Amino acid sequence: MKFRYRTIAALLIFCTVTLSGQDTWYGSVSGLQVMYNPAFTGVEGASSIRTSAFTFLPGNGFGLGSVYASYDGYFSSLHGGAGAWVSDDFLGDIMNDLRGGASYSYHFRAGRKVYVTTGLSAAVITRGIRSGSIILPGDIDPFRGITGGGTDYLQTPPVTRFDLGTGFTVSSGNWFAGASLIHLTRPSLSDDAADYNRLDGMFTFTGGITLTPGGKDFSLLPSAALLIQGDEVRIYLGSEASWKGLTGSLSLWHVTDGFTSMGVGAGWDAATVKIILSYSYIIAGGDGSIGGTAIVKAGAMFSFGNVEKSRAPHIIKLPLL
Repeated sequence: MKFRYRTIAALLIFCTVTLSGQDTWYGSVSGLQVMYNPAFTGVEGASSIRTSAFTFLPGNGFGLGSVYASYDGYFSSLHGGAGAWVSDDFLGDIMNDLRGGASYSYHFRAGRKVYVTTGLSAAVITRGIRSGSIILPGDIDPFRGITGGGTDYLQTPPVTRFDLGTGFTVSSGNWFAGASLIHLTRPSLSDDAADYNRLDGMFTFTGGITLTPGGKDFSLLPSAALLIQGDEVRIYLGSEASWKGLTGSLSLWHVTDGFTSMGVGAGWDAATVKIILSYSYIIAGGDGSIGGTAIVKAGAMFSFGNVEKSRAPHIIKLPLL
């Protein structure tokens, strides 16, 4: 019984988030830059694999989670970066959105110390619905429990849609900035192509700078992100600190008409391998049914080759936590 009620709750929550044309919110774009802006493909020089796993609102038992993996690198023969990514958002026990895409970015020098990249991505989004897990109010008897539903409903075939995205970055010295627009095709995640089921175009604006106040052993990487999708605005501010292989972070992010959360993170950096864990807690907004822990994230990054020997015109250090 408890399992079924959780399924209902998850459906109700994500009908307001995903079916209304909004993307899943990961708390920040850190570690996911290639998916949000194809122009970030290959900007770190050495080829790398990034993996992440997310749990959303774990204290509420909604069964909401996501996994992500990407590969990208700079290739001198292409005069830019190339990569691919895949993510799967688990929307409770009923729905999942499987997304995969490939991206390319062209890198060039725009001035004596100014470097620019322009990128394009192509992706496929597949929404699957497990009708056997759907329980409607009429299927619940106060005395006998679950009395119907599930196998009595029609099985809904997956919906697959094509999507495009584009973006650019500007960098010089230790700072970078980028802007992008994804969901150029406004894909509809339903068969009826209703406007409220379409993913609105998402504008993203990101930036950061690497600071080394204590020499090479200690560095700070403050960054910011602004995401605009339909009527929703998401703001992220945070900073990572690194010292002799140890990393930590502190962040604050807010979703309009949603809630505000504060996050902390920790990690270990061994040059070719980075392992991170971050935790976000809701400090304002929400209501009695949605509170406490917002997002728990675990991730890893594996680099191949030496960044110092990369032939990329300019190397950008991106936040991971």
